[in-house]
Amino acid sequence: MLTRRTLLITALLLASTFLLFLNADFLAQYTLAPATSLTTAFSAPKHLYFEQAFSASAPPPYSFPALKEQCARTRWRDDDVYLQCGGMAAGLTSIMSQVKVCLKMAVEAGTGLVLPSMPLRDSEHLKEFNLMNQEAYMTYDEWFDAVHLVDSIARVCPQMRIVHPKQLDSVEVPVKHKWQIKLEDAKGYKQFQSYFWTGRPFATFFEEQFARLTQLDTLNPHNKHVEGEPAPKGLTVVNMASNFLLFRVTDDPTGRDLKLWNDLGHLIRFTQPTRELVDALLGHVARPFYGVHFRVEADTIWSSLEHQLKVDLDALDKAWEMFGTPGGEKPLVYLACGDQEQVVKFVEAGRERGWEVTHKWTLANGDKSTLQKIDALPFDFQGAVDMGFMVKSEFFLGITGSAFSSTIGNARDVTGRYRGSSLLLGREGDGGARTHLFNDGDASHYACCL
Repeated sequence: MLTRRTLLITALLLASTFLLFLNADFLAQYTLAPATSLTTAFSAPKHLYFEQAFSASAPPPYSFPALKEQCARTRWRDDDVYLQCGGMAAGLTSIMSQVKVCLKMAVEAGTGLVLPSMPLRDSEHLKEFNLMNQEAYMTYDEWFDAVHLVDSIARVCPQMRIVHPKQLDSVEVPVKHKWQIKLEDAKGYKQFQSYFWTGRPFATFFEEQFARLTQLDTLNPHNKHVEGEPAPKGLTVVNMASNFLLFRVTDDPTGRDLKLWNDLGHLIRFTQPTRELVDALLGHVARPFYGVHFRVEADTIWSSLEHQLKVDLDALDKAWEMFGTPGGEKPLVYLACGDQEQVVKFVEAGRERGWEVTHKWTLANGDKSTLQKIDALPFDFQGAVDMGFMVKSEFFLGITGSAFSSTIGNARDVTGRYRGSSLLLGREGDGGARTHLFNDGDASHYACCL
């Protein structure tokens, strides 16, 4: 039987040679945010992340200190080389991680960036990643808030130039070369295993491969310049696969690599409709809540519904015992799940254990407009709504083998990495993360590279 991981690897292998341009209307202009900085030293990381990714109104400008520092260290190219990433697919948070890989490659190699395009997987058949379906591809500004990305980079890393794929090959943005660098040409590289780290920097590999491509182009007899004719002008666009878990960001003893990775995550902001939905649903929650990622949808490779239900409810009881207020009212439980039939089972079981459980469909009940907006969203964009609640929750329960859960666990910790269960570390030891991930599924590379 094919596992979800096998399907993901197979699909992404196809994607590494299937890089597409999609037409989409691009934002004509960008307005730079004020130059003021958000003080984060005493802010809970989940609040900072929520503001940057989910706030309904414009977030307080964040200083991106690690990104700014990296941009100052980078040797920026002056030859109009732009990186265009492809091969990104799967679920929402896997794609977010691959976008971060793409951004990291560009900022370390000192290139410009072509905003990437990614396919939206089938909402009914979640293992169908639509890699070969051109109609499923959506440009970055359809997935996420491109204004936030471009404005933030222009403010803290003005050396990086960004174009939309629709602009390529136009009068304003001519393209001189379209080249490809293959990760498979890196010595010792194995597909879909982490490879680059501070001791084996991506910039070195990129420079070596780009020099080789330049030499091959020079030696190509078809590219000989005819005397008297103007030399071709335009960008050199380099296609590369932005592979999942490519960078070992925790292997830098200085910690700079992880801080940069965390900053790149704050560049990815959800679109306004998604943010407004999160805000509208939060308006229906009148008391503190715990968040539970109940991973029982059709593509699940984790333990059974019954097992997840038991360990989740046991952990909720333990979390309330350790972190709750004796004699106080229990918090609400918000369930992140994409299956309306399965959530009913959790609601009923939770009630028997003294927990009031809700979810996005219950909160929107009676608000026809909001309910219609939720139902109109694809599966992964509904997941973005749930993600906002999980980040915001007083305590979060998830699954180690899920990129969704692990991404949230990382975002809630001041280090940017899930440090272990708050149920084991206690009030002081968890740094305020208030997170517990069950050991369920293979997550051996998530700690270093997600």
